[in-house]
Amino acid sequence: MRPSKPAVRSAEQLLLPNNVDLTRQKEFAMTSMFRRRFLAVAACFAFAAHCANVDIMSKARAQEGPSTPPELPSMAGQTVLVLGGTGRTGAQVVELLLAQGVKVRSTSRNAAKAKAAQPNAEWVDVDFRQIESVKGLTKGVDKVVFATGANSFREPDNTPSLVEFEAPAAIIDEAKANGVKQIVLITSVSTTAADPAATKGFPGVMRYKLDLENHLKASGVPYTIVRPVGLVNDPRGKDAIALLPGDVQVPAMISRGDVALVIVDALANPDAIGKSFTAFNVIHPDKTGWKSQFAHLPADK
Repeated sequence: MRPSKPAVRSAEQLLLPNNVDLTRQKEFAMTSMFRRRFLAVAACFAFAAHCANVDIMSKARAQEGPSTPPELPSMAGQTVLVLGGTGRTGAQVVELLLAQGVKVRSTSRNAAKAKAAQPNAEWVDVDFRQIESVKGLTKGVDKVVFATGANSFREPDNTPSLVEFEAPAAIIDEAKANGVKQIVLITSVSTTAADPAATKGFPGVMRYKLDLENHLKASGVPYTIVRPVGLVNDPRGKDAIALLPGDVQVPAMISRGDVALVIVDALANPDAIGKSFTAFNVIHPDKTGWKSQFAHLPADK
C-alpha cells in the first residue's frame, strides 16, 4: 500500500501551526491580502509624492540664479519689531537678528519672563486679544516681522478674528503711519483656498490669515509674505530650501529654523519686496542657493 501524499498547503497555512482550524487560516489569509493591498496603495501614494517633489524641485531650481548668495546690505543698527518673539519660529528670528547687530523689539504676554530668557532684546507686554495693547509698537521701528498665530485649540478665547486679523491689521495701519520700511508676514500654504465665510477653528484661522495678507498688500507698506508648508522642529540649515511663487501645495515640510532664515534674509534683500511665496525643505547638496531665488520670484500682481 502506497503512502499517502502530504496535503499541499498555501503560504498562509505554512505560517500557521497545524492545529489551527481552517476558519482561522482563511481569516489570516484575508488579513494578509488586505495588508498587501494597503501597502501597495501606500507605496503608490509615496511614489506620487516623490514624483511631485521631483517636479517641484526641478521648477524651484530652474528659477535659481547663481548659487552664490548675493551680498546683502548690513542691518546692523536697524530696529526690527518681532511680533511673537517667544514662539518656536519667532524666537529663532530674534536670535538671528541679534547676531547681526540688529536692535530687536519683541512682544510677549509675559515680557518679564521673555526678558529673562533673552535679555538682549527689548520686550513689550502685548496681548493680541486686547487691541489697545498693540498701540505704539511701531514707533521708531524700521521693519516688522509677524510671527504670531491664534492657538484657539488650546485657548478658546484666542479667537482667529482678533489674533489673526484685527490686532495685526491695527499694527499694519500704525506701521504705515510711522513710515515702516518693510513688513514680513508669515502665514501658511493654502491660505488662498480659505473659506471666506469661516470664523472659527482652523478654517477661521486660514480665512483671517488671507484677510490679513490682503490688508497688508493694500496698505502700501513694502511687504514680503512667506507661506511655509508643514512646520517641524529640525535644526535650521539641515536641508536645502526652495521658494516657489504664490501658494503651492507641496508634499513637503520645512523646519521652523529654516523659516527664520528665510525671514531674516528677506528683511535685508530688496528682491524680496512685494512678493508672496511658498517655502519648503528639499534634499539638495546646495544649501545656500535658495538665497538667490528672491530675484527670480515674480512680484505680486
